Amino acid sequence: MTPVSDPTALAPFHLDETGEPDPSYCLYLFDGDMEQVAGVFEEHNAESHGHGWEELARSLVVSRMPDSADRLHFGSEAGTFAVSSSDLEALTDLALLLHSAFHDRELLSHCILTADPHSLDR
Repeated sequence: MTPVSDPTALAPFHLDETGEPDPSYCLYLFDGDMEQVAGVFEEHNAESHGHGWEELARSLVVSRMPDSADRLHFGSEAGTFAVSSSDLEALTDLALLLHSAFHDRELLSHCILTADPHSLDR
């Protein structure tokens, strides 16, 4: 079962199919869910809203999956982290990284601390 067909697989992130006839996919995280780990961002003087998550995700893409960078399109707003792609595998790989970090505060802290300072303002 893929994360698209099982909406709980990446919770609290949401991975949806958005395009017809050419499939496109979008990964979301909403502000109410971001609040659960806002303290980890704040410990490192990083923004915990949609733009902060986008900056963290961009840094993870550059450091851990650079071949996918040109296939991921970010479009976050203050209250919503959003990234889209027609490449489900690339988007799922990023979703799994972010999901793991969300549910492991030590890992999230490490990701924030080691993020490219040009990507994640601190």
